[in-house]
Amino acid sequence: MPTSSLPSFSQLRAFVALCDHQHFGEAATALGVSQPSLSQAITALEKRVGGELVERTTRRVLVTPLGETLLPYAREAVLSAEAFREAVTNQGAALTGSMRLGIIPTLAPYLAPILLDGLMDALPQMKPELRELVTGDILDLLGQGRLDAAIISLEEEEVHRSTAVPMFDEPLVVLVSADHPWAGREDLRPEELETQSVLLLDEGNCLREQTLALCQRYGSQPPLAVATTLSTVIRMVAHGSGITVIPEGALRMLPPQEEYAVVRFEGRGPVRHMNLVHRTSSSRGAEFKQLAEVITDLVCKAGLPMMPIES
Repeated sequence: MPTSSLPSFSQLRAFVALCDHQHFGEAATALGVSQPSLSQAITALEKRVGGELVERTTRRVLVTPLGETLLPYAREAVLSAEAFREAVTNQGAALTGSMRLGIIPTLAPYLAPILLDGLMDALPQMKPELRELVTGDILDLLGQGRLDAAIISLEEEEVHRSTAVPMFDEPLVVLVSADHPWAGREDLRPEELETQSVLLLDEGNCLREQTLALCQRYGSQPPLAVATTLSTVIRMVAHGSGITVIPEGALRMLPPQEEYAVVRFEGRGPVRHMNLVHRTSSSRGAEFKQLAEVITDLVCKAGLPMMPIES
């Protein structure tokens, strides 16, 4: 039978960590406690709720249906307690202390250096910790409280339990081999992509989804997934294996050689929407809005290609 007394913070934190890591040893290491202490906290919590929260196996931990039901409430309680601790530490000062910031791989190579230098000057009391991750992993870690915020590209998909602060639009361009008939064009229409072999990144990358949406809207020839990194796709383009769609900012990362040519769309053309995303439950919404403004300003001053977001 469940007890009427409230669970302790340490019990809830142990439960959340165990569900996230699904391994007693890894969860104990993450919390800085011993495995016996972790096990005792889980057992005590199970007695309080009157049921088994996790199923212990020889290899891993499986979350039971009861555990799955209670996990969101435990996570919110832990995140709220940690937010309270941060507020006490910062004493009301905005954007101070550590900031665990996720960033997608197709943006990180040319934005991360700008952020590391620019944020140090603009927000000297903040200590950014950047992590390069694909969108799905970013949203998972954000929901688990292991990231504070993230810079990702969003289209129309719903981000569960997160709030997106719009920052800017980044133009998309087409990369072709130097001898391609389109080389140098600035009037490409999206529907022309259906005549080409379009190369994609593998699953899990938001740029792949944006390219797919662009191609499937107009064409019948499915694009090909060929690599996990943009650099590999670019080398295949240079080899003449096909064309690809990349964010315009990535052009500054290309090696200075004549194997590539850039093709731009007519008019405003396709863009990707860049947002700063944080947990909806966070009490730091105003701070994250300020951080989004600072990042947008740094991008503008660095001369990265950007456009105002159209309403």
